[in-house]
Amino acid sequence: MRIAYFILISFSALVALTTSSCRTGSGVRITEGNQTIDAEESGTVIKSKTATVVHVDMNERIATIRNGRDLESGFLASIDRNGKRTAILKTRENRIIGLRTADVIEGKPSINDTISPVSSKESESLSKIYRDPMSEIN
Repeated sequence: MRIAYFILISFSALVALTTSSCRTGSGVRITEGNQTIDAEESGTVIKSKTATVVHVDMNERIATIRNGRDLESGFLASIDRNGKRTAILKTRENRIIGLRTADVIEGKPSINDTISPVSSKESESLSKIYRDPMSEIN
């Protein structure tokens, strides 16, 4: 009985040792699109000044934008990694601290889409279609 117990414990320990992942370095490559940036340790943050979508709530039709403080108020376009426009957004009031928020006007933005302002001609056209309800009250 003791030998069977000893063999079971030894076999369990051997399985645990061979299947554990106690390696140094993750071997993970961080990529952006189809371009390899660098081989980094896991958990490394690569800083970017590009405005990107970090949260989308389609029930409330709102998107949260990282690095969007420098964007002018108005209409924005979200663009996926393939360069395809996924949505039109309209900025909300810029807060002093924190992330920038925008209303989803058309389409469906995705997390990691890049954000860029639309052209002045398109902005003028969109402002005729999507009027600000607060400006019509006054």
